[in-house]
Amino acid sequence: MSPVPVIRRLHRRATTDPAPGSDPRPAPEPARHTLTENDDRLKAEKPPHY
Repeated sequence: MSPVPVIRRLHRRATTDPAPGSDPRPAPEPARHTLTENDDRLKAEKPPHY
C-alpha cells in the first residue's frame, strides 16, 4: 500500500519533502556583502535633478 500524502494547510504555498539524499542541515552560506557596500556608488549614479 502506498503512503498517504500529508496535507499541510497552514500556509498557502505548496511544500514538498526534501529529495532523498539531501543534507537535512546544510552549512550556512558565507556573508556576501555588507549592507552599506554599494551606498557610495548608488548615490553617485543619481541624475543631477534629484
